[in-house]
Amino acid sequence: MTDHAPPPAGLASRVRKFEIYEVEFFGVEPTGSHVEVDLEVVFEGPGTRTRIPGFYAGNGRYLVRFSPATEGRWTYRTSSSFLEETVGEFRCLPARPDEHGPVRAEGLHFQHDDGTVFAPFGTTAYAWTHQPPELIAQTLRTLATAPFNKLRMCVFPKSMAYNSDEPAEQPFERDADGGWNVHRPHLPFWENFENRIRDLARLGIQADVILFHPHDRWGFATLSRESCLTYLDYCLRRLSAHANVWWSLANEYDMMFDRTPQDWDAFGEFISANDPYGHPLSVHNWLENFDFTKTWVTHCSIQSSAVHATAQWRTTYSKPVINDECRYEGDIEEPWGQLSPFELVHRFWATILQGGYCTHGETYYRDDEILWWAKGGELRGGSAPRIGFLRALVEELGGMLDPAPDRFAINPNDAVAAPPANQADNLHLRALARLDAVGWERFREGTAKYQAYQSDRAALLTYFGRSCQSTAHLDLSEDEWTLEILDVWNMTRTRLPGTSSGRTRLALPGREGIAVLARRARPAAQ
Repeated sequence: MTDHAPPPAGLASRVRKFEIYEVEFFGVEPTGSHVEVDLEVVFEGPGTRTRIPGFYAGNGRYLVRFSPATEGRWTYRTSSSFLEETVGEFRCLPARPDEHGPVRAEGLHFQHDDGTVFAPFGTTAYAWTHQPPELIAQTLRTLATAPFNKLRMCVFPKSMAYNSDEPAEQPFERDADGGWNVHRPHLPFWENFENRIRDLARLGIQADVILFHPHDRWGFATLSRESCLTYLDYCLRRLSAHANVWWSLANEYDMMFDRTPQDWDAFGEFISANDPYGHPLSVHNWLENFDFTKTWVTHCSIQSSAVHATAQWRTTYSKPVINDECRYEGDIEEPWGQLSPFELVHRFWATILQGGYCTHGETYYRDDEILWWAKGGELRGGSAPRIGFLRALVEELGGMLDPAPDRFAINPNDAVAAPPANQADNLHLRALARLDAVGWERFREGTAKYQAYQSDRAALLTYFGRSCQSTAHLDLSEDEWTLEILDVWNMTRTRLPGTSSGRTRLALPGREGIAVLARRARPAAQ
């Protein structure tokens, strides 16, 4: 390769905070790997210094992308064995009002880099980026009016029921033996994939990028560990500067039988060490939860119908919990795609009032096999607007809900150490303590009433689930509280007159899907 002149004089001298500053160089095509190119740029700004590797973009172009998180003057200097040293500078301006930077796990919740709370309300369209342009455009039109702010999407094409089409492009070129040459990314594929991430960013949607999955007929699921690390290196070099990226190391990791625990650790540690922006990183399961206690995992990404266990997962892993697949609303033959619209809405409420987050999917059968969960297109079900109703409520309450203490939160295998003051509760606890683990789970699922506090405890939200009760008691503090009856299906909110305090009896509509929002109006008189 040969040296080249410095970048053009017209290189941008300003960029807004959290946007991408791109440095472009020109040279000849690499003679070896098109991924592991020897090009790095050191960016120095107010109180910080970051090294960013570059990547080959085809036609003699080399790109380095950097997303500054600090306003002020930045300088940069190239380091390369085949390019002359280049220096430059730019100024980072304040972020746009609607741009808050990458999302981080913060305690048991999420927030953007600038501290803005982020409550994920996701959906799933695994293979939408592999579809024809007109279907991609329709998907984006649907997302523009849908209530979702996170989208689960695969890098590799997917091969399973309702998703058997051959994609127009593949991520890598073939080698001489017909295998995949991970050192030669197929650029049209990556340009399309990256453009879809940009499209989502314009809609305010996080791209939850699924890096591996088992539903494969092309050989991507069985790449060697070394090949996988090369592929991950390219993903990081090319995509990590996008503020709306999340990393999902796998969809249904426990169905990828050619992968070992050591592989997952190698992949997770590589991403954690080489992502300059610390994007969210997790692993999704089929049957067995991943070990989310690992230091490189930022949050729990779970597949489970046991939504009543959300609070327990928070306690077990001490990380934010997203039930990314609690099954899907739809009418297909497969049992994972047969939920009624109300059942999916119910699972969202049950999850979120235990301090977790939930992800939508839709699987209504079509003769053309365009199901939202796989290919995008149009939403046909009834849950999406009701999920939007819940999202608006959660954001109104500050975006972070934490579960209220459960008076029956005991380990059934432990003896009751001391009887509570209330004799009725004592009888309940003594009986529950005799249950085995299966009986305990059945009890928790069958008697669930969900309660959560706003982070400052200025509001208490109670969801009665599938109960059709016509009356209920709320145990409020002696402060004065205003009360609203919420119908989660009809999306109505009815304010009750006056205020309440202490143990309060309520008349309810006597049907499932009812919630009560109590807001502290003023403290009790001293």
